[in-house]
Amino acid sequence: MTLGIYVHLPFCRVHCAYCPFAISTDLSLQSAYIDALIREIEGRADGEGADTIFFGGGTPSRTAPQDLARVITAIRNGFDVADDAEFSLEANPEDVTPEAIEFWRSLGVNRLSIGVQSFDDRELQPIGRVHDAARAREAIYDATSSGIRTSIDLILGLPNQTAESFRSSLDEAIATGIGHVSIYMLDLDEDTALRRRVESGVVSLPDEELISGLYVEMVETLRDAGFAQYEISNFARPAEESRHNLRYWRRQHYHGFGLGAHSFIGERRFANTRDIHSYIGGVVSDFSEELTENERRHELVFLRLRQTSGIHYEDLLRLCGEEAVGWIEHGVNEGWLQRDGSRVAFTPAGFLVSSELISQLF
Repeated sequence: MTLGIYVHLPFCRVHCAYCPFAISTDLSLQSAYIDALIREIEGRADGEGADTIFFGGGTPSRTAPQDLARVITAIRNGFDVADDAEFSLEANPEDVTPEAIEFWRSLGVNRLSIGVQSFDDRELQPIGRVHDAARAREAIYDATSSGIRTSIDLILGLPNQTAESFRSSLDEAIATGIGHVSIYMLDLDEDTALRRRVESGVVSLPDEELISGLYVEMVETLRDAGFAQYEISNFARPAEESRHNLRYWRRQHYHGFGLGAHSFIGERRFANTRDIHSYIGGVVSDFSEELTENERRHELVFLRLRQTSGIHYEDLLRLCGEEAVGWIEHGVNEGWLQRDGSRVAFTPAGFLVSSELISQLF
């Protein structure tokens, strides 16, 4: 069986106010970090087949060209990378130029994921994004014109966002000709600068009821424009789904390399340290666990139900017992579940509270 490879490149120009990920703005550490990253790849690689590669961050597009080339060489030397492998690279708009795209493609990158977040400067400013809407438009044009598969990220629930401004960003995203869009609801569960500003009253966010309504409306708008929803936050034109991200939701195996990266091999999940100095110094591992039978059941149900394809009715009963029958009937009656033949899946409204609803099964 083939697996996926995730590589974390943590360096950013600034630390965005909403971002909880393992990142660093100290570019003086980049060379030493790349050395440590390559050591980790070489130490774990054993010639396995790989058919998806994803460079995330951080801001992979800010990584020095020679360092990107070194990492890719290490991956190709250590793994049997399929000729038709999907190779995605995350990029911020300010880094996307025709010359950069040409270089990335020369390394094998065939899918670009651009962190736009919004096409409204009033929403970009309070979250600390470096680019403005005009630069985002230029980056998307350069990407789509080059012929590379292009995805963009948007965020629902940003400061200063209104129903009209979100609809405008969504309409503009559709009009760009991209094949894929990921739309995430702003998450302030972890400690971030934006969360502290919201808690102190310095920044206010849109009403939750408004966000819920816009999410359901967004699903319909994208569907009418030819984008099929295949996961809570992901929408694609035909054959444009992210094969790498589908691997996570289908519980397929993947190696994660770099700061804070997670891996799933066999039934073992393990993760790397989020401390960049420890990582560079050779202390890589943070935790490792073998999933229990109950954890596997819970995870399987959760991951299947976060996809629009849902889960087979009999599988849900097998994994959760007869009490799932009442849960399904109640969900269908209340409108947060749908049953199409033998499959059970959340409706758009159900996706909004899916974690809470799934917890009722365990």
